[in-house]
Amino acid sequence: MRSTIVTVILTVVLLSLGLAFWAWSAPEVIGTSPVGAINDMNPFLVLIIEILVMSGMFLFLTITVVNIRLYLTQIRAGWTELILLLIVVSVMTFLMFEPGVAIVTLLLSLAVVVYLYMLQE
Repeated sequence: MRSTIVTVILTVVLLSLGLAFWAWSAPEVIGTSPVGAINDMNPFLVLIIEILVMSGMFLFLTITVVNIRLYLTQIRAGWTELILLLIVVSVMTFLMFEPGVAIVTLLLSLAVVVYLYMLQE
């Protein structure tokens, strides 16, 4: 149960950070926000941070769902839950950031799903 609490906290922190980056990227505030400062240093750094934040959120959200499902029902989470999470995180990323960030996040999230599949065999 302790690991579930840790993964829930990490999921919430990463989601909050992603929402903050989304809000700070608004044209009205980008000049005075941390995203604007990072963008002035290196424009690709913001994209990399956004990709890593959303991919990390998918990873910890997946672990949270698997742990909670196992704890509540004593049955492992199925592929339906993982694919549903993949779709939800991909749509969220597409709506929050640009399509390139969504595509790379989807690819990294698919890599996590493939890794989980390979662990199963």
